[in-house]
Amino acid sequence: MTFPNASRASGGPLAALAAVLFFAGLAPLAAQDAEPFIQVIPRTEIGYVAVLSHEYQSGTGGTRFNFVTQGGQDILFPYQRYAVDVVLAGQHRVTLLYQPLTLNTQTVVNRNTGSVAPIVIDDVSFPDDTVLDLKYGFDFWRASYLYDFARSPDTILGAGVSLQIRNASIVFSSADGTLRTIQQNIGPVPILKVRAAHQFSPAFGLDLEADGFYASSAFFNGSANPFKGWVWDAALTAKTHFTREAVAFRVVRSIGGGAEGNNAYDYSSSTTSTPGSYTYNALATLAVTLGFSIER
Repeated sequence: MTFPNASRASGGPLAALAAVLFFAGLAPLAAQDAEPFIQVIPRTEIGYVAVLSHEYQSGTGGTRFNFVTQGGQDILFPYQRYAVDVVLAGQHRVTLLYQPLTLNTQTVVNRNTGSVAPIVIDDVSFPDDTVLDLKYGFDFWRASYLYDFARSPDTILGAGVSLQIRNASIVFSSADGTLRTIQQNIGPVPILKVRAAHQFSPAFGLDLEADGFYASSAFFNGSANPFKGWVWDAALTAKTHFTREAVAFRVVRSIGGGAEGNNAYDYSSSTTSTPGSYTYNALATLAVTLGFSIER
């Protein structure tokens, strides 16, 4: 279909050509401002972590050991966290996380408690005045999927699932090495995930994110025996854009969890003491960090 008077009404062929060039010039700008299908957002945090409470028992007749009051965990520890978010189509977020969490301390058995009873861990008895080297290692890796139900580019309201791989290593050792007990294992932990975030302005945004799970079933814990387990990782973050893509944020985070039951791992390693023994482990921490990310 043709319109004979169109070129005359619009100023002729030169005006038509100018219009084509104008809109062609706008196309790259629109493409540049459009949200990319794939975004990769690296994040890191550094700060300190305090242990709020931590009790541990290994062996049915073992001591319920308090790492805070008896084991030297009443100080601040360096804290780090590394993650990468891969965002697909603006609503599907895959997060890969590495969280080191190893606490090394030294103490002297019953130095200030007034007790004369030995500390018994895994049938190994540590008498009064024994200098103890302690390691509590609970590093983990986590892969998460989050679906964002919000339609606003400044808001996230999401839910999803995570799979965490724990790398546990717990060591009680006398300083001279004559008395020692070790428990260590690797295992998967399924977790539920939620997140709510809003960027009020380029200068200020808030982000609430939580992962957590509780299970008392052998099936969920990958064990042959009934074994209770729980875990949480919750954080409140305040962030600001100090350039177009660079973001700084302050985080207050609590990580904790625990387990109770008979360990069913069939160890063939000589480094692990008395596999299958009763274990109780409950940890709660609070971390304050400064973080940085690169995002659009």
